[in-house]
Amino acid sequence: MKKLKKRFSRLVLSFDCSQAGYSSYAVDPYHLEYESGAYRQEELIAVLRDALPHFGLTHEEYLRLKNDDDIGEMYRLAMSRISKAKAFKKGDYGELLLFLMLYFNYDAQRFVTKVRLRSSSKDQIKGFDCAHFTVSDSDEVRLWLGEVKFYKSFSGAIKDVCDEIQEHIDEGYLKDEFSILCPNIEANHNVDLPEIIEEYLDNSVPLDQVKIVIPALVTYETALIKKYQSIDEFFRERFEKHFQQQFKYIEENVEITLPNNIEVFFVLLPLEDVAAIKNKLDFFEQVYR
Repeated sequence: MKKLKKRFSRLVLSFDCSQAGYSSYAVDPYHLEYESGAYRQEELIAVLRDALPHFGLTHEEYLRLKNDDDIGEMYRLAMSRISKAKAFKKGDYGELLLFLMLYFNYDAQRFVTKVRLRSSSKDQIKGFDCAHFTVSDSDEVRLWLGEVKFYKSFSGAIKDVCDEIQEHIDEGYLKDEFSILCPNIEANHNVDLPEIIEEYLDNSVPLDQVKIVIPALVTYETALIKKYQSIDEFFRERFEKHFQQQFKYIEENVEITLPNNIEVFFVLLPLEDVAAIKNKLDFFEQVYR
């Protein structure tokens, strides 16, 4: 994943933007780099394509197929876990983007390959869109149970992701989610899985003592992207105002009642053409099926 991380970190850039007075929720804004005057959506598609085996396979499956030098089977198996629903009705590639964001930008490791739990070829993954964890410097283990909306509309994405978060943090819903995750915990290559993760999920630890982070990844389209050809001072000035407008929208429209053990933060990624990304990923998918 080292080369993939390098490509991703040079493509998806964090935007340093003041949030003071705009939002009481933490919001991390990102954007893509430009190349030859074009926003680098083509490279984003290529990164998502190349990351598919890491997302769709368990660590054991990936290492076995890599050692067998069976790259074709690696992609075939990973692709078999992507929903066969129509391109604009499935969330798999948004979940893949969230997987990369968490792994590369927040050092959050996966403990369940959720895409493997699909119940039918056209079904969507139920529950949260990822199952990751982090360990702090003080050895506090947190479950990262994310949500993602790979949308064109910012307001639509915010509304839908908040509705899902409010539903998913219900005590009964969380316990059902944990009961599904617990028997599917995986060993990560070169990553020690803390024993307390299983204790969190098997009800040994009271639910209100389980530390949970919900990163909400939201993509959306903005016409601003086409007005620039590089990341220059004019881009930075205009996108500073743009992101502050988004922060203000979140502050004014998001109302999530959170228990003390759960925190939510938003990850924003503006795109030029969401439909083009989904259509090209769908074409790639048809080739590998």
